[in-house]
Amino acid sequence: MKNKHKGVAVILTAAMSLAFSAQVFAAAVGDVNADGKVSVADAVSLCKYLTGETKTVGDAAAADLNSDGKLNVVDLTLLKRQILRGNTPSASGGNVVTAIQYGASAVTLLNANGEIVTAENADNVTVKKGTYVTITKPCEVDVDGECNNGQLNIDVSKETYADGQVTCNLRGLTLANAADSPVYVASIGDEFVLTVKKDTVNTITDGTEYTNADGDTGAIYSCDDMKIKGKGKLVVNGKAADGIVCKNDLKIWNGDVSVNAVDDGIRGKDSVRIGDPDSEDDSALLVTVKAENGDGIRSTGNGEDEGLIRLTNGTVDVTSHGDGIAAQQTLEVNGGNIKIYTYLGSAFTGTATGGNQGGGWGGFGMDGNSNKTEQSAKGLKASGITDDAGNYVSGGEIVISGGQLDIDSSDDCVHCAGGLTITGGKLTLASADDALHSDKDLTLGKQGGTVSDFAVAVSTCYEGVEGQNIYQYAGTVIVNAKDDGYNAAGGADGSGNQNPGGWNQGGWGGFGGSGGNNVMNLAGGLGIVNCADGDHDGFDSNGGISITGGYFISNGNEPFDCDGTKTYSGGVYIIDKGSGGGMGGMGGAELASNVKASCSASANTRITLAETNGNVIVSFIADKAVTSLTAGCSDTPNAVFYTGGTISGTPIETLDDTQPIYLSGTISGGTQASASSSTGGNQNPWGGF
Repeated sequence: MKNKHKGVAVILTAAMSLAFSAQVFAAAVGDVNADGKVSVADAVSLCKYLTGETKTVGDAAAADLNSDGKLNVVDLTLLKRQILRGNTPSASGGNVVTAIQYGASAVTLLNANGEIVTAENADNVTVKKGTYVTITKPCEVDVDGECNNGQLNIDVSKETYADGQVTCNLRGLTLANAADSPVYVASIGDEFVLTVKKDTVNTITDGTEYTNADGDTGAIYSCDDMKIKGKGKLVVNGKAADGIVCKNDLKIWNGDVSVNAVDDGIRGKDSVRIGDPDSEDDSALLVTVKAENGDGIRSTGNGEDEGLIRLTNGTVDVTSHGDGIAAQQTLEVNGGNIKIYTYLGSAFTGTATGGNQGGGWGGFGMDGNSNKTEQSAKGLKASGITDDAGNYVSGGEIVISGGQLDIDSSDDCVHCAGGLTITGGKLTLASADDALHSDKDLTLGKQGGTVSDFAVAVSTCYEGVEGQNIYQYAGTVIVNAKDDGYNAAGGADGSGNQNPGGWNQGGWGGFGGSGGNNVMNLAGGLGIVNCADGDHDGFDSNGGISITGGYFISNGNEPFDCDGTKTYSGGVYIIDKGSGGGMGGMGGAELASNVKASCSASANTRITLAETNGNVIVSFIADKAVTSLTAGCSDTPNAVFYTGGTISGTPIETLDDTQPIYLSGTISGGTQASASSSTGGNQNPWGGF
């Protein structure tokens, strides 16, 4: 390189007022003589080279402060300016802060070389009050230390850095603040990433009473998108109200995240997404939430593309005073291991007059259950959007396509103002109110599915499966209910009392009433209902009931009770004629030929409907004593009942290994029931069990 410059005086007195961006300063290295520091000696070396006094420069790359591939007076000017200001970056680390170490009353800022950067010279952070750190540019920073009065603030201009991202790697941070949110994201163009590093424990704690810059509270509070990931442990203590708050999209991908909050544990607006969709490792994520007075996990947005909660994988354990997991618009469960305990669990006992009040409190009207909580304490809930008058407008959908759910709730286990669809997963439910409730359509399985697609086991509830219309195409559902097992349009518990067909009294414990246009279509899968003694129905509809396929076993005062038309054209049903009166109005005289046999058995006895050669059609354990069973079986006109005996083959998945159910195999031993004397008559097979 040939650089012969004359006029040394001109060079040394070059104008110092040229405007160079902070990014240029940050990029400048300046260690011309390669001695590991930037000083006047470097300026002298560069000056001698530029004037031709020396033929070579120690480190040409370090001397090219503006990175334009040339060495000239501009580089010398920039170098002198840095020296005069005391801004002397190291050869590679510079003034870009890559590590923040919190202390009791001050922070230490370090660059990539591990060298201390003063707050005045830091390129990407500012410091106030000694321990209030604000990150102002996109970067990745390690954060550790301990401070009881500090803040980590992210405030990056979206205009300057539209796609900006800040990643903070927590490497053993204990940060508390009694007067503000300890971690606060004011602005970020892309997203703020909180990475919890492996083998570290990090604790974020706020105070009991304060208001942050957004007029709200939250130990970790973000006004923009935020992602939490890593392999370490993050403990968040929301002592004022909520633990983690995000006003846009919140993602918790992996790591061990434990949230303890006075009010809501985790609150997002646009969405809360738990579990990395690109990972199938449930062990990579553990989210534990304890909400002392509020909901466990909430998404509150009611605009377009807002109010979503999506659970993909990992383990989620929620204990809440209010709802366990509540979405304003849509709640999706695609996988993971989810455990929810709300309020006092299914053991709750109390008294409520006329049912609960208000959409979020359970709905107007009386559904017959006087044992109801005074606040909404549902396991999974999707509220939906209502107008100013409180009428349902849209949303409120719940879709469960996978995962394992264990819900023990004082209120409904699963409740939505819109449609509820279950196509996969394993659900173990216990409730002091309803197990599954939809104010709209409740759909179990996909058409053409099998009994093995999913399993629902309800150990205790008031009503088991409740919706305006109920469709079952697949899956296995076993219900032990204090009132009705399945109920189409029974019991107002949300906005359902506004729907066509009404939540009228026909479904209130089987009292009858005017018929509605509600539908219960049992087309596939398996449903077994055990109801308490008394005026409680197995399958109850304020409209019609149709059985076109599947297996449905009903043990209730009235096994199939409806105010409309009852039809049977396929599948298998089993009822106990001796348990109740039943309603007239058969769905076709052809049903008479499907009445097979009568038998009686004590509780906890195996009952098998089989072909005459012993091939099993369906075999189950009677939950309570039966006196006169009858069955419909369209494909096998000569089927008979057996009590007791042993079944070969493999039982289906029911989530209860103590009471295996078989849909195949052969029976050996046992007692064959005698044929019913009414098999050729017109006895109503709908009026028993």
